[in-house]
Amino acid sequence: MDTIVIKACLNGGRGREANPNVPWTPVEVAQEAVRCYEAGASIVHFHARTPEGGISYDPEWYAQTDALIRAQCDLVLNHTTARQASVPVETVTKYLLETPEPVEMVSLNLGMGVRWPINAAGGGRRTSISPNSYEDILATLDACYRRGTFPEPAVHDMGMLNNAITLMREGSIRSSRYFLVEPSAHWGDGRQALPGTPKNYFLITDTIHDFYPEATWLAHSSGAQTFMIGAIAIATGAHLRVGFEDSPFLPNNPKPTSSAQFVEWAAALARAHGREPATPAQARELLGLLPAVG
Repeated sequence: MDTIVIKACLNGGRGREANPNVPWTPVEVAQEAVRCYEAGASIVHFHARTPEGGISYDPEWYAQTDALIRAQCDLVLNHTTARQASVPVETVTKYLLETPEPVEMVSLNLGMGVRWPINAAGGGRRTSISPNSYEDILATLDACYRRGTFPEPAVHDMGMLNNAITLMREGSIRSSRYFLVEPSAHWGDGRQALPGTPKNYFLITDTIHDFYPEATWLAHSSGAQTFMIGAIAIATGAHLRVGFEDSPFLPNNPKPTSSAQFVEWAAALARAHGREPATPAQARELLGLLPAVG
Protein backbone atom coordinates (compact mmCIF):
# COMPACT_ATOMS: atom_id res chain seq x y z
CA MET A 1 0.00 0.00 0.00
CA ASP A 2 1.19 3.53 -0.84
CA THR A 3 2.20 5.63 2.16
CA ILE A 4 1.51 9.28 2.82
CA VAL A 5 3.28 11.69 5.15
CA ILE A 6 0.91 13.70 7.32
CA LYS A 7 2.40 16.67 9.14
CA ALA A 8 0.46 18.28 11.99
CA CYS A 9 1.03 22.03 12.41
CA LEU A 10 0.13 22.68 16.01
CA ASN A 11 0.08 26.44 16.57
CA GLY A 12 2.07 28.78 14.32
CA GLY A 13 1.05 32.32 15.26
CA ARG A 14 -2.59 31.32 15.71
CA GLY A 15 -4.46 33.21 18.44
CA ARG A 16 -7.00 31.69 20.78
CA GLU A 17 -9.68 34.10 19.64
CA ALA A 18 -9.91 31.88 16.54
CA ASN A 19 -9.91 28.64 18.55
CA PRO A 20 -9.39 28.44 22.33
CA ASN A 21 -7.63 25.06 22.01
CA VAL A 22 -4.48 26.30 20.25
CA PRO A 23 -1.49 25.09 22.34
CA TRP A 24 1.10 27.58 23.51
CA THR A 25 3.09 26.08 26.40
CA PRO A 26 5.62 23.25 26.06
CA VAL A 27 3.33 20.87 27.96
CA GLU A 28 0.32 21.77 25.81
CA VAL A 29 2.29 21.41 22.57
CA ALA A 30 3.76 18.07 23.64
CA GLN A 31 0.33 16.72 24.57
CA GLU A 32 -1.00 17.82 21.17
CA ALA A 33 1.97 16.25 19.40
CA VAL A 34 1.35 12.87 21.00
CA ARG A 35 -2.36 13.03 20.14
CA CYS A 36 -1.45 13.77 16.52
CA TYR A 37 1.06 10.90 16.48
CA GLU A 38 -1.63 8.52 17.70
CA ALA A 39 -3.97 9.80 14.97
CA GLY A 40 -1.44 9.10 12.19
CA ALA A 41 0.93 12.08 11.95
CA SER A 42 4.61 11.36 11.37
CA ILE A 43 5.83 14.98 11.65
CA VAL A 44 4.78 17.77 14.00
CA HIS A 45 5.53 21.42 13.26
CA PHE A 46 5.32 24.05 15.98
CA HIS A 47 6.44 27.55 16.94
CA ALA A 48 7.71 28.69 20.33
CA ARG A 49 5.16 30.90 22.10
CA THR A 50 5.08 32.90 25.29
CA PRO A 51 2.60 31.97 28.05
CA GLU A 52 0.42 34.83 26.79
CA GLY A 53 0.59 33.59 23.20
CA GLY A 54 3.24 35.95 21.86
CA ILE A 55 5.95 34.89 19.43
CA SER A 56 9.07 33.49 21.10
CA TYR A 57 12.52 32.40 19.96
CA ASP A 58 13.58 30.92 23.30
CA PRO A 59 15.95 27.93 22.90
CA GLU A 60 14.82 26.63 26.30
CA TRP A 61 11.17 26.56 25.15
CA TYR A 62 12.14 24.38 22.19
CA ALA A 63 14.45 22.20 24.29
CA GLN A 64 11.74 21.53 26.88
CA THR A 65 9.07 20.82 24.27
CA ASP A 66 11.31 18.53 22.22
CA ALA A 67 12.31 16.55 25.31
CA LEU A 68 8.67 16.07 26.35
CA ILE A 69 7.74 14.75 22.90
CA ARG A 70 10.82 12.58 22.44
CA ALA A 71 10.14 10.89 25.78
CA GLN A 72 6.83 9.59 24.42
CA CYS A 73 7.22 8.91 20.68
CA ASP A 74 9.58 9.10 17.69
CA LEU A 75 7.85 11.88 15.74
CA VAL A 76 9.91 13.98 13.36
CA LEU A 77 10.12 17.38 15.08
CA ASN A 78 9.85 20.40 12.82
CA HIS A 79 10.59 23.89 14.18
CA THR A 80 10.35 27.20 12.34
CA THR A 81 12.77 29.91 11.20
CA ALA A 82 10.07 32.52 10.50
CA ARG A 83 10.61 35.82 12.29
CA GLN A 84 9.15 39.26 12.69
CA ALA A 85 10.57 42.34 10.98
CA SER A 86 12.28 43.60 14.13
CA VAL A 87 14.03 40.29 14.84
CA PRO A 88 17.54 39.75 13.36
CA VAL A 89 18.48 36.45 11.76
CA GLU A 90 21.00 35.89 14.56
CA THR A 91 18.07 35.27 16.92
CA VAL A 92 17.04 32.28 14.80
CA THR A 93 20.54 30.91 14.22
CA LYS A 94 21.23 31.25 17.97
CA TYR A 95 18.35 29.00 18.92
CA LEU A 96 19.22 26.54 16.16
CA LEU A 97 22.77 26.27 17.47
CA GLU A 98 22.11 26.42 21.20
CA THR A 99 19.36 23.88 21.89
CA PRO A 100 20.96 20.94 23.77
CA GLU A 101 19.82 18.52 21.07
CA PRO A 102 19.61 19.62 17.42
CA VAL A 103 16.14 19.61 15.96
CA GLU A 104 15.69 17.26 13.03
CA MET A 105 13.93 19.68 10.69
CA VAL A 106 13.10 23.40 10.32
CA SER A 107 10.84 25.10 7.80
CA LEU A 108 12.72 27.75 5.82
CA ASN A 109 10.83 30.36 3.79
CA LEU A 110 12.87 31.03 0.67
CA GLY A 111 12.23 34.74 0.50
CA MET A 112 10.51 37.59 2.28
CA GLY A 113 6.85 37.46 3.22
CA VAL A 114 4.99 40.69 2.44
CA ARG A 115 1.45 41.45 3.59
CA TRP A 116 -0.86 44.47 3.60
CA PRO A 117 -3.02 43.65 6.63
CA ILE A 118 -5.88 45.85 7.75
CA ASN A 119 -4.96 47.95 10.78
CA ALA A 120 -6.72 46.62 13.86
CA ALA A 121 -7.31 50.18 15.05
CA GLY A 122 -8.70 51.29 11.70
CA GLY A 123 -7.17 53.56 9.11
CA GLY A 124 -6.81 51.19 6.17
CA ARG A 125 -3.94 48.82 5.47
CA ARG A 126 -0.27 48.80 6.42
CA THR A 127 2.81 46.95 5.18
CA SER A 128 4.02 43.97 7.20
CA ILE A 129 7.23 42.16 6.25
CA SER A 130 8.63 38.83 7.40
CA PRO A 131 12.29 39.27 6.44
CA ASN A 132 14.47 36.61 4.84
CA SER A 133 17.15 37.96 2.53
CA TYR A 134 19.60 35.85 0.55
CA GLU A 135 22.20 36.53 3.22
CA ASP A 136 19.75 35.56 5.99
CA ILE A 137 18.91 32.31 4.24
CA LEU A 138 22.59 31.42 3.81
CA ALA A 139 23.22 32.09 7.52
CA THR A 140 20.26 29.88 8.46
CA LEU A 141 21.39 27.10 6.12
CA ASP A 142 24.86 27.23 7.63
CA ALA A 143 23.44 26.83 11.15
CA CYS A 144 21.27 23.92 9.98
CA TYR A 145 24.09 22.01 8.29
CA ARG A 146 26.44 22.58 11.21
CA ARG A 147 24.03 20.66 13.44
CA GLY A 148 22.57 18.13 11.01
CA THR A 149 19.17 19.86 10.85
CA PHE A 150 17.21 19.41 7.63
CA PRO A 151 16.20 22.80 6.15
CA GLU A 152 12.75 22.30 4.65
CA PRO A 153 12.56 24.45 1.47
CA ALA A 154 9.25 26.31 1.78
CA VAL A 155 7.80 27.96 -1.34
CA HIS A 156 4.74 30.21 -1.24
CA ASP A 157 4.89 31.34 -4.88
CA MET A 158 6.89 31.03 -8.08
CA GLY A 159 9.44 33.61 -6.93
CA MET A 160 10.30 31.50 -3.90
CA LEU A 161 10.45 28.41 -6.10
CA ASN A 162 12.93 30.19 -8.34
CA ASN A 163 14.93 31.03 -5.20
CA ALA A 164 14.85 27.35 -4.22
CA ILE A 165 16.13 26.29 -7.64
CA THR A 166 18.86 28.95 -7.46
CA LEU A 167 20.03 27.79 -4.04
CA MET A 168 19.93 24.13 -5.07
CA ARG A 169 21.89 24.75 -8.26
CA GLU A 170 24.61 26.63 -6.41
CA GLY A 171 24.75 23.93 -3.71
CA SER A 172 23.60 26.12 -0.81
CA ILE A 173 20.63 23.79 -0.36
CA ARG A 174 22.07 20.29 -0.53
CA SER A 175 18.93 18.35 -1.46
CA SER A 176 16.40 18.76 -4.27
CA ARG A 177 14.39 15.72 -3.21
CA TYR A 178 11.70 17.45 -1.15
CA PHE A 179 9.75 20.75 -1.02
CA LEU A 180 7.09 22.32 1.20
CA VAL A 181 4.47 23.75 -1.17
CA GLU A 182 2.48 26.57 0.44
CA PRO A 183 0.08 28.48 -1.83
CA SER A 184 -1.71 30.02 1.15
CA ALA A 185 -2.90 33.50 0.21
CA HIS A 186 -6.52 34.34 -0.61
CA TRP A 187 -7.52 36.60 -3.49
CA GLY A 188 -7.90 40.15 -2.21
CA ASP A 189 -6.30 39.55 1.21
CA GLY A 190 -3.31 41.81 0.58
CA ARG A 191 -0.76 39.03 0.79
CA GLN A 192 1.91 38.99 -1.93
CA ALA A 193 1.89 35.25 -2.53
CA LEU A 194 -0.09 32.75 -4.58
CA PRO A 195 -3.62 31.98 -3.39
CA GLY A 196 -4.36 28.35 -2.62
CA THR A 197 -6.20 27.31 -5.78
CA PRO A 198 -5.81 24.06 -7.72
CA LYS A 199 -4.41 26.01 -10.68
CA ASN A 200 -1.72 27.62 -8.54
CA TYR A 201 -0.92 24.37 -6.75
CA PHE A 202 -0.28 22.61 -10.05
CA LEU A 203 1.69 25.59 -11.38
CA ILE A 204 4.17 25.16 -8.52
CA THR A 205 4.27 21.36 -8.45
CA ASP A 206 4.45 20.90 -12.23
CA THR A 207 7.43 23.25 -12.27
CA ILE A 208 9.10 21.32 -9.46
CA HIS A 209 8.62 18.15 -11.47
CA ASP A 210 10.06 19.80 -14.59
CA PHE A 211 13.31 20.59 -12.78
CA TYR A 212 13.44 17.69 -10.31
CA PRO A 213 11.47 14.70 -11.65
CA GLU A 214 12.30 12.56 -8.61
CA ALA A 215 11.22 15.15 -6.05
CA THR A 216 8.23 14.88 -3.77
CA TRP A 217 6.47 17.57 -1.77
CA LEU A 218 4.21 18.20 1.16
CA ALA A 219 1.40 20.69 0.56
CA HIS A 220 -0.96 22.90 2.53
CA SER A 221 -2.86 26.16 2.33
CA SER A 222 -4.90 28.23 4.79
CA GLY A 223 -8.51 28.28 5.96
CA ALA A 224 -10.96 26.31 3.83
CA GLN A 225 -8.34 26.11 1.05
CA THR A 226 -6.34 23.77 3.30
CA PHE A 227 -8.79 20.94 2.74
CA MET A 228 -9.04 21.42 -1.02
CA ILE A 229 -5.25 21.49 -1.47
CA GLY A 230 -4.87 18.59 0.97
CA ALA A 231 -7.42 16.52 -0.91
CA ILE A 232 -5.58 17.15 -4.20
CA ALA A 233 -2.27 16.16 -2.60
CA ILE A 234 -3.79 12.96 -1.25
CA ALA A 235 -5.39 12.04 -4.58
CA THR A 236 -2.25 12.73 -6.65
CA GLY A 237 0.39 10.96 -4.58
CA ALA A 238 1.84 13.93 -2.66
CA HIS A 239 1.86 14.55 1.10
CA LEU A 240 0.10 17.13 3.26
CA ARG A 241 0.05 19.35 6.33
CA VAL A 242 -3.00 20.07 8.50
CA GLY A 243 -3.67 21.58 11.89
CA PHE A 244 -4.45 24.70 13.89
CA GLU A 245 -1.73 26.83 12.29
CA ASP A 246 -3.40 26.53 8.91
CA SER A 247 -7.07 26.54 9.92
CA PRO A 248 -8.96 26.98 13.20
CA PHE A 249 -11.84 24.88 11.82
CA LEU A 250 -12.55 21.62 10.00
CA PRO A 251 -14.95 21.30 7.06
CA ASN A 252 -17.77 19.98 9.26
CA ASN A 253 -16.54 21.14 12.66
CA PRO A 254 -16.23 24.88 13.45
CA LYS A 255 -14.47 24.32 16.80
CA PRO A 256 -12.21 21.25 16.79
CA THR A 257 -10.53 20.61 20.13
CA SER A 258 -7.23 19.25 18.79
CA SER A 259 -5.06 19.18 15.68
CA ALA A 260 -5.39 15.41 16.00
CA GLN A 261 -8.88 15.79 14.55
CA PHE A 262 -7.34 17.32 11.41
CA VAL A 263 -4.95 14.37 11.21
CA GLU A 264 -7.88 11.97 11.54
CA TRP A 265 -9.61 13.76 8.64
CA ALA A 266 -6.47 13.46 6.49
CA ALA A 267 -5.84 9.83 7.44
CA ALA A 268 -9.42 8.80 6.64
CA LEU A 269 -9.32 10.48 3.23
CA ALA A 270 -5.91 8.98 2.50
CA ARG A 271 -7.12 5.48 3.34
CA ALA A 272 -10.11 6.01 1.05
CA HIS A 273 -7.52 6.51 -1.72
CA GLY A 274 -5.56 3.40 -0.73
CA ARG A 275 -2.82 5.28 1.08
CA GLU A 276 -1.66 4.50 4.61
CA PRO A 277 -0.21 7.19 6.91
CA ALA A 278 3.56 6.86 7.11
CA THR A 279 5.35 6.12 10.34
CA PRO A 280 8.02 8.63 11.43
CA ALA A 281 10.71 6.21 10.19
CA GLN A 282 9.01 5.94 6.80
CA ALA A 283 8.68 9.74 6.61
CA ARG A 284 12.40 10.14 7.23
CA GLU A 285 13.14 7.78 4.37
CA LEU A 286 10.57 9.22 1.98
CA LEU A 287 11.70 12.82 2.47
CA GLY A 288 15.41 12.12 2.69
CA LEU A 289 15.91 13.81 6.05
CA LEU A 290 19.45 14.25 7.27
CA PRO A 291 20.45 12.17 10.29
CA ALA A 292 20.45 14.13 13.53
CA VAL A 293 23.78 14.97 15.18
CA GLY A 294 24.67 14.40 18.82
